[in-house]
Amino acid sequence: MSVLKYIISPTILLFSFATVQAASSDSQMSNAFSDPDYVANVGADFQSREIRYEKDIKDADVVISLGQQTYPALHTVVEDIAREQGIKVVIQQGSCGATAKKLLNKMVDIGTYCCPPGKLDRLPGLEFHTLAIAPIALTTNPANPISDVSTADARKIFQGAYVSWSEVPGFNAATDPLSGEKIQPVVRLHCKKRPGHWRLLLDNQDMFSPRIRSVSTIADMVKQVSDNTTAIGYEVPFMLNMHRDNGELKILSIDGNQPDNLLKLLKAEYPLYRTYSMTTWSGKNNKNEKAEKLLAAIRDYIETKGAQYGFIPDSQLRLAGWKFRNDELVGEPNGAPVISEHE
Repeated sequence: MSVLKYIISPTILLFSFATVQAASSDSQMSNAFSDPDYVANVGADFQSREIRYEKDIKDADVVISLGQQTYPALHTVVEDIAREQGIKVVIQQGSCGATAKKLLNKMVDIGTYCCPPGKLDRLPGLEFHTLAIAPIALTTNPANPISDVSTADARKIFQGAYVSWSEVPGFNAATDPLSGEKIQPVVRLHCKKRPGHWRLLLDNQDMFSPRIRSVSTIADMVKQVSDNTTAIGYEVPFMLNMHRDNGELKILSIDGNQPDNLLKLLKAEYPLYRTYSMTTWSGKNNKNEKAEKLLAAIRDYIETKGAQYGFIPDSQLRLAGWKFRNDELVGEPNGAPVISEHE
């Protein structure tokens, strides 16, 4: 079963209820978001410092940093929007870590994250704008007979509590040749100090099995899982599709819910997801009206076209009762929002 092109009709998300009823969730809410009122201590003069681009950038209205997820998805979109608006934009490719470093050094106007901000990301004068969330899928080699796991069993697999595939509920140990094979979890433990993403599966890297195989890129994740019949990994379906040349994978359902059923994620019935956000600066020394104009157009694009990436935009999240602080997502609909330590 190959990874198919990930396009979901926007109409799947258009439904009439205004809020989602409280329901039980197996996600680890303490690991989903950080305190939105926390401000990192980076010095009293930080907010008064001006944005200064890297030396090789000679002529730009806006410099934006995109990551492993957002660069392949959005860089041509950003270029087209900037061209239409007459904005001279420089797009830099990196990661959440690279974005964080550039924001700390005040070298970019817009930073992009594929996970909620951690405490140290919350710089004075920096504003976070949630664009969307997208489901994270569990993936195996196509030869694996498993098609569905529970959230609890997924955690046991990556913890190493299940050593071989024959121990996993639903696996037919009597007939399948993989029954005696040991499970090979493949993980990409990025953004360890930020909440959300893989930390919704297990809280921290020390909770993972000592038998994990760690990779640093999405392409490596796809290749490692596709090359090994005993492997299991994870990533958002859109990025699996982007890297399909690296190998064929099977996408599992969790608790009977497929990751491409965005209604289940919208109702917080699907446990694993990424949170995508962009940042802008406030304050007279750093506020960039062209950056804000560009961001607004990017958000409009995601509102109308985001389904092709498996995105649920912020407007749908608000309608479904997800909790926001201004423009930033801070809580699931069936769980308490993050309570600020300053309240």
